[in-house]
Parts: sequence; structure tokens; C-alpha cells
Amino acid sequence: MWSCDTCGRPNRHNPLICETCGAAAPGADANQVNLALQRDLAMESHLRGLAFWYRIGAVVFGVGFLVLFGLVGGALVSSPLHGSSALMASAFGYVAMFVVAAAAGSYVLGHYLGRFANGARIAAAILSIVGLAFTLLRFVLTCVAYSRLSALYGDSSLFADAQPSLMGPIVMFVLSALWSGAIILTLFSGRAAQVCSPAYRTIVARTAAMKASMVKTPFFVVPLVVTILAAMVVLRLLMAMRGLY
Repeated sequence: MWSCDTCGRPNRHNPLICETCGAAAPGADANQVNLALQRDLAMESHLRGLAFWYRIGAVVFGVGFLVLFGLVGGALVSSPLHGSSALMASAFGYVAMFVVAAAAGSYVLGHYLGRFANGARIAAAILSIVGLAFTLLRFVLTCVAYSRLSALYGDSSLFADAQPSLMGPIVMFVLSALWSGAIILTLFSGRAAQVCSPAYRTIVARTAAMKASMVKTPFFVVPLVVTILAAMVVLRLLMAMRGLY
């Protein structure tokens, strides 16, 4: 770590230039500094944060499904494989192959996105668009289902408190749409295209001592906070269930 003589800020990840003002580090090579000044560390952080969660998501989802596959597969194997059991085993096998392929694809996508490959950037943007479309479809179907339930309950005051509210689905849809939209705009931005260009990757390779910090991008911090909160909720539920027995 070194402190900038110009702004006085400490620098931990970049031994060539100051992360705040761009001043050269003491004793840094002039050519290396010129190359370092051409790097877009903020956009690199965004791409690295997204790539991290593509890889982690693939590992967690893949391991979780393998555990489920072992439990269900063991149950199917222990039962006589005839009729419906054989059909279920075959269908589950096809699903398992699809899930493993999807998890592997997600990991590979994250691997290359973290290395600023342009194809991975475009693929991630397209997948985000598809995800946003499915989010919209799910929200529309939810609205239709809620409207039918409201029509079923009618205007009876007896069931007034039991009628479902769309507030929760609306909030979740807005948050999901904003998040997906932010990812899509980031990946399709000119800055992201520049970072994923061959010339830029050459600059990154020649200034490999510099690292863009992931903790400075919301694409890393927000999922991390959500994951921690979800883990705390699940842990509390497990402890509550354990207390019941």
C-alpha cells in the first residue's frame, strides 16, 4: 500500500497510479503509467463483479442440484424401476443433464466475462434480456391469477381480508426489472465494449499489476448483501424448526 503525494489517499490495489486522482505512484515506470491511465477501472469492476456471481451461482446451483440428484436418484434406484418409476428416472436424468450443462455454461460465461471477452459480454447481455422477458411474463401471469382470485372472492366483506394483494409482486417486479435493466445497459454500453476490445485486453495484460476492486461495484455488493440476508433468514428458520422437535 502507498499514499498518493497529490491527494494523500491510500492505494492498495494499484501500484502504478492513484485510484482517486490518477497521479503516478512514486518510482512507477512512465510507460506503465501511460498505459494504466488508459484503463477504465470502474467498468472493469462492473464486469468482474458480474463474472464472479456467474461463477459462484453456477457452483452453488450445480452442487445443490447434485445433492438433490443423489437423494432422488437413490430413491428411484431403490424402488422397482418399472412403469411410472422408470419414466420418472428417465425424465429426471434428462433434467439433470440440462441443469449440469446450464451450470457449466454459466461458469464458462463468468470465466470469460472476467477476462473481458467480447463474446461473453454479448452473451451475458442477451441472457439478461431473456431473464427480463421471463420476469415480465411471470409478473403478468401473477396479475392474471390475482385478478381471478379477487373475482372469486367477489365484493363480500367476509373475505375482504383474505383477498391477495399485488403490492409484493409489484415491488419484486420493479426491483428485478431495475436490476436487469442496469445490467443490460452496462453490458451494452460503449465503455463495456471498449473494455472488451482486443486492444484493451492487451493494455490489461501489460499492466497486470493493477487490479480493479470488485467491492466498488454494486453488481458485486448488492448480491452479496442479499445472499447474506437470505442465509441469515434460512439459518433462523432452521433453528426455529429445530426448536419445534
